Amino acid sequence: MKMFLPINIRIDDKKILFIGGGKIAMHKILTVEKYTSNITILSPAIHDELKEKGFTEIYKEYEKNDLNGFFLVYACTNNIEVNRRIKNDAEACRILVNVVDNRELSDFISPAVFKQDEMTVAISSNGQNVKKSVAWRDKIKAILQNN
Repeated sequence: MKMFLPINIRIDDKKILFIGGGKIAMHKILTVEKYTSNITILSPAIHDELKEKGFTEIYKEYEKNDLNGFFLVYACTNNIEVNRRIKNDAEACRILVNVVDNRELSDFISPAVFKQDEMTVAISSNGQNVKKSVAWRDKIKAILQNN
């Protein structure tokens, strides 16, 4: 079984690439944008709500050289073969990649996060029980917001 080390990683001045521009990408971007605006979205089509956020947008199909210059990559397409290719290409380029909804292909996973001011609470189930992680996060959020 894959195990993930919980860490906080510094991303100011680091470029982050999301490959895929649909609802899956939007869900991940909602968390990442709390920590940086240095986000690029690469996809033949990008969801209207993502367009409104002002991130860099590249309208095209994925190619390996699209990874150049990025620190982290999120593979958010709805095509497992494209996501697998992104994972393999990123690994060859020594770039960490999260293949959304596939912990086995991912170098890192994203916890359920509650951020308030400078404080962050992150809950993870090692990618095994996302609903439980979100439920725990929401319970902690309710406690903290009532104090």
